Amino acid sequence: MSFIKNIIMKKIYHLALGAVAAFILLSSCQEESDLVVDRIASPVLLEVDTVGANNTTAFFFELDKSGIMDHTIGIDSVAIPGLSIEVFTAGSLLGTFTTDNSGAIFIPTDNGATYAGEFKGVKFRFQ
Repeated sequence: MSFIKNIIMKKIYHLALGAVAAFILLSSCQEESDLVVDRIASPVLLEVDTVGANNTTAFFFELDKSGIMDHTIGIDSVAIPGLSIEVFTAGSLLGTFTTDNSGAIFIPTDNGATYAGEFKGVKFRFQ
């Protein structure tokens, strides 16, 4: 009689263990992004050069990746002329500037400016 009781107890134990394992696997959490907004790679490259005491030149480039598979060419940066850029300093709008033929804008400040704009339908912001 105790032999049959042991077999029944082992079966119940295996069923309970299987039920717990199935519950854990089926109710596991999905990974959620912590970001409210998805990050998108910037369509432009910014290079900032401080000129003199209170002048900054900002150059805007597009990355040409057509030669990425050829080690003699690689990735090239191409100036973006005629790009409209909003420049902010200390949270207020300094002005809207348009890049020249070399992709540059000249702003009358050297303290942490923020540059915002849109290129090929993708908005960008540099701080």
